[in-house]
Amino acid sequence: MSTLQRIVVGFVAAVLLIFVAVVGILATRPTQTPAPMPTAVAVNTQAELPTYTSQPTSTPTSTSVPPTVTTGTMPTLVSDVSHGKWTIKGTDRLKENPVVSGWLSRMKDPAPSLWKTFPNVPNQDVPEFRVVNNTEVPDGLEYGVPNVPFCQQDMRCDFIVPAWHYRLITADYSFQGMTCKGANGRGCALLLINVMDQSYTWRNQMADNGFSVAGRYWNGDALEWGVWGLVSHTSANMLNMPTSSHPGESLNFGSGTNAGANCGTPPACNSVDFTVVVHAGDAIIAIAKTVVTR
Repeated sequence: MSTLQRIVVGFVAAVLLIFVAVVGILATRPTQTPAPMPTAVAVNTQAELPTYTSQPTSTPTSTSVPPTVTTGTMPTLVSDVSHGKWTIKGTDRLKENPVVSGWLSRMKDPAPSLWKTFPNVPNQDVPEFRVVNNTEVPDGLEYGVPNVPFCQQDMRCDFIVPAWHYRLITADYSFQGMTCKGANGRGCALLLINVMDQSYTWRNQMADNGFSVAGRYWNGDALEWGVWGLVSHTSANMLNMPTSSHPGESLNFGSGTNAGANCGTPPACNSVDFTVVVHAGDAIIAIAKTVVTR
């Protein structure tokens, strides 16, 4: 064999040895298995809410799209404690709250002619309205800061009711599935009373072209007095009856143009559809309804 032939044979043998070595390495290398994908688990991302809690809605991105007003639904009313001109019904929570049940059962029929003043000052026409130190009315209500106008951003807004406070709203409204719209001289009024020691905000409710005032109540055991006075006095103003900010200081003269242009006409409203909602935070306890006339 020539020298050239020996070189060629050696080169081929070397290539074969390298090939065999590479194949052996690949044969002994463990096969890589892809990691298993995690199993998909269905997760309920929305907590279960009581039926009386309003659900938030997103803000419309276009002004051309009508706003969505989500008002929620009312809880089941099971107790009927109606009397006089009041239709009063309570949820299961009314049975657990003898204080609220007590003062609701003692509420008097609205008397706008007797409540010329707000129930934050002594009332000469209602001498049984308790007075202390000549000027204090411990069973009355604070006259808080009024909001004018109220809830005018595309009719949606939050009804904020601080702890141990009330909020009065006079307007066409939609609240937790209840709706009142003024027509034929009828006015609408909604009174929310939070008897819990925690504030609560009813989200995405609706009030149109309205007025609101909020303040504290002084005596939760005798709220029949404050509610009677507030419902009566508010109705007196809406019905264009004579009222006073304080004894001797006229608020509404009762003739000609109504001081608040209630119901949008100079003579004001012919009647007032009044709803009182008693709640502890987000839990509605009872609903009282009446219609007030002159």
